[in-house]
Amino acid sequence: MYQIVRMVNAHDRLASMLLAFAGFVACQTLMVAAFGAAPDLPAVQSTTLKGTVTDSADAPIPDAYILIHWDSSGSGVGLTSNIGLKSDVVLKSGKDGAYAAQLPPGFYDVFVSAMAFGPACRKVRTVTGKATLYNARLEVDTSVTAELGDRLSPKN
Repeated sequence: MYQIVRMVNAHDRLASMLLAFAGFVACQTLMVAAFGAAPDLPAVQSTTLKGTVTDSADAPIPDAYILIHWDSSGSGVGLTSNIGLKSDVVLKSGKDGAYAAQLPPGFYDVFVSAMAFGPACRKVRTVTGKATLYNARLEVDTSVTAELGDRLSPKN
């Protein structure tokens, strides 16, 4: 009986976390719908942030969430190369774990998460005309595997 209750509680906590994240993504989507997408940027002000999300065995992680948040450090005191975006960018990695975003040059916090993995975060600097690479390597979260074991594996 205790083990069944414990499994239900673990499932409820995971479902709550996923619902909270889904709410965040839905909120971002509504903001884009209400206020419109970021305006097109001149080619001279464009840069690419790209990378691949993998696990500890270098296998790609598809459908990982990537949140890109502009850090306005220095932009208020004359640093003209930190243009950034005022709204966050949210995207998912492809089947091969790859992602890419066109951004204005600036400092960005990049947050990467996927189900059953611990998140990764790093500050990156993008520069006009140059691609910036951030490959995120996620480790399996031990708190998830302690409760769910291998039940997260796809069924054959």
